Formats: sequence, structure tokens, C-alpha cells
Amino acid sequence: MEKHSQLRQISFFILLIVIGLFLGAELSRFLTGFLGALTLYFFLRKPIEYLVLKRKFSAGLSAIILVIASFILVLVPLGFALGMVSSRLVGSLQNSQEAIDSCKIIIAQLENFVGFEILTKDSMTSMGLLISNAFSSLVGVVASSFISLFVMYILLYFMLRNYREIEAGCYTFLPLKRNHITWVAKELKILILSNALGLPATALAQGFLAAICYSLLGINDVFFWFCITVVASVIPLLGASVAYIPLSLMLYLRGDHTEAFILLSFGLIVLSLTDNLLRLYIQKRLGNVHPLITIFGVIVGVQLFGFIGLIFGPILISIFFLLIKIYRLEFPK
Repeated sequence: MEKHSQLRQISFFILLIVIGLFLGAELSRFLTGFLGALTLYFFLRKPIEYLVLKRKFSAGLSAIILVIASFILVLVPLGFALGMVSSRLVGSLQNSQEAIDSCKIIIAQLENFVGFEILTKDSMTSMGLLISNAFSSLVGVVASSFISLFVMYILLYFMLRNYREIEAGCYTFLPLKRNHITWVAKELKILILSNALGLPATALAQGFLAAICYSLLGINDVFFWFCITVVASVIPLLGASVAYIPLSLMLYLRGDHTEAFILLSFGLIVLSLTDNLLRLYIQKRLGNVHPLITIFGVIVGVQLFGFIGLIFGPILISIFFLLIKIYRLEFPK
């Protein structure tokens, strides 16, 4: 009888695993929305508790208020900046022949300087196809971003509305001692806040420094290039160079060789140092994250989660080491 009961338990457990894997594979496309909702949840955890316990609002009303507030404070200015940048980029991509002609001029000057051919005609044709395909890719990214945002705010609403039940469920179902679960939750909160604050703070710092340089060099439409720099700063590996290198080339082609050299030098030295030092300082200061964890975490996170991996990559590695410590405490032998 006991063996029969164990067999039923094992069969039921295998069934749960199979169904869980199937659902996980189907829902993996919404992982970005879930991670975004989790990030905002840690920022809004104290406000929801204040509204419910201190102001005596219902959990549903409090969740709606905070969702709307986060949308206005975060997504409206971000959407405005991204909308202005993307509209200009779309216009540039639709007139890709001008960009190709500019590239040809630059390459011809480089070929005259080095004395040999850099790109063949076939390579230039491939470049044209690449630029034209970028337009359709941009449309696809925008569409998927809207879906992720919709999923994120739906999840955020229910996470805030049922925050007590969710946290109680974590204490019930996670296979850890209660004090260790509290420790993991505290560390996870610190890591998310440090990474989520470090990314926009670094991007804005680079944007403001670049805007000062743009103004001093007499570049037109400084606010547009400020937005371009801020948005580009969050791109892994490339960063703000996506903004200042093309702008330096534009200045060079226009005949402003001194301004182009100054801008390129400013970007390579000042903006690069700001990106590396400020991001690492903030994450080290708030979350005590080792710089190597941040560097490798960004690389791994972007491959796994996409854009949101900039935040959750370092968190994933940090949590892994934290779980190793907890395992040694839970099972000392």
C-alpha cells in the first residue's frame, strides 16, 4: 500500500513537472514583462503598504493609483524621448540612400588615406540592405515592447493588489527557513534597486555631460541629441558611442574637423569613464556588487532576457552566490 502511494506521488509529481515545463515554455515570451513588473513592485512595495495601512485605501484602489503614478512618472517621459528619437530614426531609415552616400564619402577618404580598398561594391550593396532591413526590425521591436509593457502593468496591478498573499505564499512554498527567505528577499530588493537606479542615473549623467559638450560645440537640436545619448547609453557594450560617433562623422563631413575631433575625444574619454565608473560606483555603493559580477551579469543577462537583462543579469549572478551561502547554512554537513 505504501509503495502504491509513493508511486502515485511520483507520477503526480512528474505530471506537475511536465505541465509546468510546457506552460513555462509558452509563457517565456512574457518574461520581460514579468521582470519589469517585479522591478517596479520592489519600488512600490512601501507605497502600497502606506496607502493600505495608513490611508485605509482598499488594496485594489491603491494598486490602481500606484500603477497610474508609475506610468506617468516613468513611461510618459521615457515614451516622449523614445518617440522623438524613433520618429527621427525612421525618417533617416526611409531615406537610407543619403546615409549610404555619406558612408561612401567617409570610406573613400579613408581609402585615400590608407592606400587600399576597404569595402567592395558588394559590401556597399549589403550595407544598403542592412539599413533598409533595420526599418522593419525597428517596427517589430516597438510592437513587442508594447506587448511587454501591457503584460508588465497587468502583472504589476495584481502583484500590488495581492502583495500580502504573494509574500505569504513565498514563505509557504519556498524550500528555505523563514529567516533565510527574509534574507533573500532583503538582498533581492537591494540588488534590484541598485541596478534599476544605476542604469538610468548613468544614462542621464552621460546625457547631461554630452549635452554640455554639444552646446559648447554649437551643435543644433541639442535636446534631440541629448535624448539620443541617454537612450544609447543603455545599449550593452556600445553605449553612448552610438550617439557621439555618428555625430562626430557628421561634423567632419560638414568641414568642422576640430569640433569633430573634440567631440570624439570627449566621448571616448569622458563619457566612457562616466559610464564605467559611475555605474560600478552606484551598484557597489547601494548593493555591494562586485564589478566583475556587474560586467559578466550584463553580458549574460542581455543574452537571456534582452534589454531588461541589463538589470537582472547582475542580480541573477548575485542571487546564485547568495543561494550558495544559504545552502551551506541550511545543510552544514
